[in-house]
Amino acid sequence: MNLLSIPNLNYWLLTTEYPPFFGGGISTYCYHTAIMLVANAHKVTVFVNDTSVPKIISEEREGVRIVRFNPNHTNSSSHLGHVTNISYEFASIVKAYVEAEGAPDIIEAQEYLGIAYYLLQFKHLHYNWVKDVPVVITMHSPSFLYMEYNHVQQYKYPNYWICEMERFCLQAANLVISPSQFMVRELAERFHLSNEKVKIIPNPYEFQDVVLPESENDQLAEIIFFGKLTYQKGASNLLKYFKEMWDSGFTEPLFLIGGQDIVYHPEGKTMGDIIRHKYKVYIQKGLLKLEDKISPSQIKQRLAAAKVVIVPSLNDNLPYVVFEMMSLGKIVLASKQGGHYEVIEPEIDGFIFDHDTPGSFAIQLKAILALPKEQRISISKNAIKKVKEVYDLKSIYRKKNPALQAVLKQNQESSYFPYIRNNPFSGIPLGTPDKVEEEDLLSIVIPFFNLGQYLEETVSSIEGSDYKYKEIIIVNDGSNDSLSISVLDKFRNRNGFVVIDKPNQGLASARNTGALYAKGAFLAFLDADDIVGSEYFTKAVNVLKNKSNVHFVGSWTQYFEGASTIWPTFVPEPPVILFHNVVNSSALVFKRQSFLSGGLNDNKMPFQGLEDYDGVLSMVNKGLYGVVLPEVLFFYRVRKSSMIRSISKNKKLLLYEYITRKYPEVYGTFAADVFNLALANKSVTVLDNPSKDSNLLEGLPFGGELSAKAISFIKKNSLVKPIAYKVYSTFFKK
Repeated sequence: MNLLSIPNLNYWLLTTEYPPFFGGGISTYCYHTAIMLVANAHKVTVFVNDTSVPKIISEEREGVRIVRFNPNHTNSSSHLGHVTNISYEFASIVKAYVEAEGAPDIIEAQEYLGIAYYLLQFKHLHYNWVKDVPVVITMHSPSFLYMEYNHVQQYKYPNYWICEMERFCLQAANLVISPSQFMVRELAERFHLSNEKVKIIPNPYEFQDVVLPESENDQLAEIIFFGKLTYQKGASNLLKYFKEMWDSGFTEPLFLIGGQDIVYHPEGKTMGDIIRHKYKVYIQKGLLKLEDKISPSQIKQRLAAAKVVIVPSLNDNLPYVVFEMMSLGKIVLASKQGGHYEVIEPEIDGFIFDHDTPGSFAIQLKAILALPKEQRISISKNAIKKVKEVYDLKSIYRKKNPALQAVLKQNQESSYFPYIRNNPFSGIPLGTPDKVEEEDLLSIVIPFFNLGQYLEETVSSIEGSDYKYKEIIIVNDGSNDSLSISVLDKFRNRNGFVVIDKPNQGLASARNTGALYAKGAFLAFLDADDIVGSEYFTKAVNVLKNKSNVHFVGSWTQYFEGASTIWPTFVPEPPVILFHNVVNSSALVFKRQSFLSGGLNDNKMPFQGLEDYDGVLSMVNKGLYGVVLPEVLFFYRVRKSSMIRSISKNKKLLLYEYITRKYPEVYGTFAADVFNLALANKSVTVLDNPSKDSNLLEGLPFGGELSAKAISFIKKNSLVKPIAYKVYSTFFKK
């Protein structure tokens, strides 16, 4: 497919920010990108989450259709953490529009907060509404990198899971666009991006003509930092440099203009409070002046008197403030630690200093302040010219257009599922098949012990499945009550059923017996009191047939009878699956040979209850990974007398000790990650959902649903967040 042959390319852009509703660098990028595409005769729809709208508001601005939707539409927030829920809602709104209008030609999304995580999960799990749509991910500000620079605990939930969602988006995209080579190098030091489809395409910027008066440079008087007061943006380092200079007799004041309410987590205070306390003396002397953030419409007027604008980031991609200031003819002094280093030509159209070179900042700043008028004007004009000719919409479109053409031409479904990390154990061969299997046959094994009152309902759900080519194997593990025996007799001579009688040896033995007897190439287990959704087996087998590196499939689980909540299970990939169970391991569909090679249940465990989880870890240890269908397709009956509910915390801990000793290979490979997850989070005996902010929930003086609603409200309101954090840190944090 040739992009140039499609004058009205249908392009959907997913974002958490879009003007005038939200500000920020991502907002600026999305606006300029949307305008750029519209200017080239493409049809653009922007989807942006917005809690201020009741449901969905669609409107057109400057030729762009903007769809604002409330991210609480599907009620997934009842079982997913705040950020993960937003990702799921993005997938839901896209699905709704695809079903109503048809699929777009391309979908683009930010990597930040992993908003395309579930969209890409559905795509690679062969859901028809999205599997053929190419997805482009543009890197802006990956949390897993910026958390490091802002000294935020990355391994604490839900932070770690949000970072995992971002990493998956980068691996799973048809194309990854990075505005700078700097960001690609930074990621390479921390994360192996195996996705080879990465392009360096700078952010577009719609240039507004600026006439620089020859006399303007005579009026310039202010040294300005303009941006968020965060550690990563270099505010703390900048103040250290100025303190050294002020203490040595430097008399020029520094203006800090930007949001002061960002919380610096190690101290539990906002950056504004920290700076006002630490630099109180310099504020009193008039050497340091703090101003709140300003709207985009105020930038030109407020910064008119700036003789230098400082961008001191410790790590940055390609901040729009550089383009904005250069386009206004301002002299920019930026750090070497960011994509802006690739934009500025030192002493020609701006200046660069290096945080790693002592004294570099002071030398460069003093050089700027000493510039003669003619040279200042020349640098200002060169800066304006650079932005106008190199980063304007036409120039960037000429770079992006071929990349999009290639995506459309090469959008072929991969036979591999894009796991976050390269599988270090993928070379381990499967065992020799024990028998000739029937290619499409699904063998469903029901371990059974004295559950006669539930068995017929369970079997009925299997028979209601839309996957027709199946056999049902009931393994009677020594049942001895009359009801169970009579119910079993109903199935002994029924077509498509096999009943295997054996002495009572426990759940592990029953599962293994059924797996060894099974004739199908695919294998599923179903406890005798649970229920399976009608589409589960069809969707699971479809993934197993199409993804050669997927060996088992799970789904979300709905509890019933003794509970009514949903367990939104997750892809059981190391290191998270090694720390705690994130998948309903009793409800999986396997490639039978994969299960026999790595998943057979352990009969020697000291206590019953975690055999199925151990089986998953055994498969992962051998490189046999699985996935999860992100929808409720399995129903788990919660009974007071069930085996799992009778396992004490101490028994669970002993089982974890037993399990971790069994798999030194995989636990050794991911030891540092598992150790840090254990340090940052609560006990593995109660964790099952990495997306939830369970640490914060535990610290509040009121519990359950009220705590969850309070946290959700706080996270959605930027004005409330810093106040709430202070209260929490002061009164509730231990």
